[in-house]
Formats: sequence, C-alpha cells, structure tokens
Amino acid sequence: MEKYRDGQRELHCVFVNLEKAYDRVPREELWYCMRKSGVAEKYVRVVQDMYERSRTVVKCAVGQTEEFKVEVGLHQGSALSPFLFAIVMDQLSEE
Repeated sequence: MEKYRDGQRELHCVFVNLEKAYDRVPREELWYCMRKSGVAEKYVRVVQDMYERSRTVVKCAVGQTEEFKVEVGLHQGSALSPFLFAIVMDQLSEE
C-alpha cells in the first residue's frame, strides 16, 4: 500500500466476508465453475452425484427433524470441499 501511496497510484481494496462461505455456494454455480475450469465432465458428474444425494437431519433439545435434502452449500468436513471452494473463488476472480 505504501508503494501505491508514494507513487500516487490508485489502489482498490476488496474485503470479502468468507464466514459460512461453504454453506452458501450455489450448486449450479459450482457445476458451472468446475466445467469452466476444465474439470472433466465425468468428475463433474461424480461430484454432482455426491451432492444430489445429500440429506441431513437437525438435532435439537426435543429430538430431531425428519430427514431433508440439502440443496445448497459444500459438504462440511469433506476433504474435497476446499478444492471445490477454490475452483469457485478462482472463477469469480476471473469474471
């Protein structure tokens, strides 16, 4: 920043709040970004299959909910999620 200030050049900063970012990745955007990044279609389909079958329950003090489909976000705790998130962020930075 000092180099830009001393050189009288413009500097633009962007701050991105990544809190709960994995939870908010739209699945259709993920498929698009994977394809645009050159991921082979067979791997896109494998990941789609993993995500389209995902279901969960919510546990609370009085019991748990019925099982329901999760339709948005990346899987928490998955070794694949950081890679998928990086693909999405990379594509966002290019557009």
